[in-house]
Amino acid sequence: MWWRIDDDSDVVAYGLAPQRCPICVSTSRLRYCGGCEVVSYCGPSHQAAHRPKHKEVCNAIKKAREALEREETTLRTDPFWAPENVFDTRVGEFWALARTQDYMRARFSAADALLKVDTAVAVEMALDHFTDMIRLNRMDDLRVRDIIPGLLLRLGREQECYDFLKWWATVNDSGDTTLPYLNTRNADAFEPVDMFCSRTANLSHLVMLTLLKLRLSLDLQAYESTFEFDFDDTTGPDRPVGKLVRSRVRTMDDQEIVTNSSALTNQYHRLCRAINDMNPYFWDALVDGEEVSTMPRSYSRGSVEEAQRALYQCKSAWQESEDALVMIEADTCSFVRVYTGPTTVAGTGDARSAAPAQRVENMERRRGVGSVFPTQFNAPAQTASQLFPPTRVGHAGSDWYVSANQPRQVLVYVDGACTNNGKTNPRAGWAVVYGAGDSAFGRLEDKGPFGDDSVATSNRAELRAAIAALRLCDWRIEGFDSIVIATDSSYVVDGATGWAKGWVRKGWKTRTGDDVKNKDLWELLLGETERWWDRGLRVALWRIPRELNAVADTWAKEAAESGRAEPCFRDVTIEATSQTTTTTTNAGFGSNTRILALCLEYEGLFDECFGSLVSQLNSKAKMERATTTETALRMLNQNPPPSVILVTDGAITRRREIFERVIDRLREGATVVMAGCFSSMVTMGQFDRFFARIGLPWRRGSYHRTTVKLRQHVVNSSLASRLPSAYSQKALFVKNVANSAVWYSERESSDEAAVAFAKVGLGKLGYVGDVNGEEGSDAVVLAMCGLLD
Repeated sequence: MWWRIDDDSDVVAYGLAPQRCPICVSTSRLRYCGGCEVVSYCGPSHQAAHRPKHKEVCNAIKKAREALEREETTLRTDPFWAPENVFDTRVGEFWALARTQDYMRARFSAADALLKVDTAVAVEMALDHFTDMIRLNRMDDLRVRDIIPGLLLRLGREQECYDFLKWWATVNDSGDTTLPYLNTRNADAFEPVDMFCSRTANLSHLVMLTLLKLRLSLDLQAYESTFEFDFDDTTGPDRPVGKLVRSRVRTMDDQEIVTNSSALTNQYHRLCRAINDMNPYFWDALVDGEEVSTMPRSYSRGSVEEAQRALYQCKSAWQESEDALVMIEADTCSFVRVYTGPTTVAGTGDARSAAPAQRVENMERRRGVGSVFPTQFNAPAQTASQLFPPTRVGHAGSDWYVSANQPRQVLVYVDGACTNNGKTNPRAGWAVVYGAGDSAFGRLEDKGPFGDDSVATSNRAELRAAIAALRLCDWRIEGFDSIVIATDSSYVVDGATGWAKGWVRKGWKTRTGDDVKNKDLWELLLGETERWWDRGLRVALWRIPRELNAVADTWAKEAAESGRAEPCFRDVTIEATSQTTTTTTNAGFGSNTRILALCLEYEGLFDECFGSLVSQLNSKAKMERATTTETALRMLNQNPPPSVILVTDGAITRRREIFERVIDRLREGATVVMAGCFSSMVTMGQFDRFFARIGLPWRRGSYHRTTVKLRQHVVNSSLASRLPSAYSQKALFVKNVANSAVWYSERESSDEAAVAFAKVGLGKLGYVGDVNGEEGSDAVVLAMCGLLD
């Protein structure tokens, strides 16, 4: 059967493409497919050509529609199954009848099948189904209310979307059929979001509200540069603008546009944080393009399944909103979960440590008696990097934070974190960052060091982190006689250097006579201080601002959220220098070097622009290429693996399975070099998220041509003599790089690097921002690969 579509019906709302033939994209004289009734064709020949691709979804829609028609016929004609006129007499409580539940499920399936087709007609028909279902059953047992806002946005009905969201956030009296239902009209979509950010907020609703606020903000920003109020003029914003902003901007002056745009942006950022707090898995799932073919039936708050459910309901609306995914990719970078890898041992961080970390259970645990207390270290916090610069020590060639003035004094950063602190089901973690790229972390145990049961709290996690630092290794064998523990916890610093003295005198009682909380950990912390005092190591605590403790904070949160439960107290240690051996190193570089070049998207461009580098690599080592995901994974899984992985484009930031395997190999000892077209082929969000997932604070910097200079004190003298001391390059710079990892920068004092080379786990990670393949950059890449003559 063929249905004629009027020629003017191709005018559809913001987001969805116009109705058109999927073969020739014609938008005139279209006819609907007689099966699904939502896909249109310009004629029989193109319908036949599209049939192999369309058949499966077409049949699913038709089958679901026919099943719904059978259920409806039964309810309307057979009084045995339902009261007469059930669609009129039981409005609002439809689900209460057993037989109507089958009808509602069938209608849900029919609407869900329609959403496999991305046309305005299909979305409109699905929305009609869902809105009628919620009218029939106000209690909404199938939770179609989670789906409706996304469909409204896809159709450009922004005001209706906001009204719907606000009613559920502020009224939500769905159980009383005598009260008005979904009667919010023309609410102010530009108003603050406080009413939505409650503990009982709906994740899908928050996600769609975030998208709505982002769209409004982007729409207003489109006017900031033009301030165009004549909507009949053809010179307006160069992006689709929704109805709400088109209407609102008519009455705004230039300053009001700027003010409202800024307010909406702040609201959007607040919602981003609220969603991450509610479910830390959602943003990664959306940005990574995770595919969810079916909606999970069951879930718990904060779970992966809840994130997948929201993604299934909301993803299309994000994809169809211009610039939305690009913005969210960049703006949620701070929420990225560090990839821990399959080789990590129960949250110990061993895959990232220069020397392997291991769980130990038989170390002495001494209860402190108060004979020695930690001292308080005092110095301007902002001078930490100057006082304790990353310094190469014997420990597997690691860069530890050693005092510039006292070479036998070492600094470690510690932090603790707790989710649901003070609430039900708390989870806590701790972390120790003891060098540039070196960290250990773990989940807070259910039992304390002396067997006492405990409840996870942030204070307990902070204490556990300080203890972990003292028990991490034999600091005296490493050559130190003083350790400074940097923490942002006043509880730990003030408690250990002050309050504990009174607690010990009073038999571990507070001034009010109450038992000291976390006594077991305080006793062990003092016991460690005394143990090290006996061995000639002095312990000091340094209170630093939270923003200077970001790396430890990241690992602590990761351990709290993702670490495996630890029932009993166990130490995490790194082996002593004399015992450390690294079986996968760069020592074998040279003629035996195996290079895997990942050319997954722009192989031809790489060869054209970086031909000289390719020739030199081929002449000095065995270089293999992977141009498909399957080939890349197979080669990365070879035994032995490639010693060098050259990433030539940005595909690694968009193919998670490859990213994870590359980082596994990096942490195991491989050298990974990001060069070629990489810096040119990634967005800011992809760039920042890539390094954040590794656990590095590197972020995208400026982009310009300049002369960059080699920091000769960073590389050894032999290599410095073979590398160009300076050369010109047009580069995408990277910022927040430790001084010890910066090879080339514009100025010695610059916080940006054009070339960086850092230790990550047992391997090395290189970044070359040059976009044109300068001769000097060829030498840099060869040096990173161990091939520079």
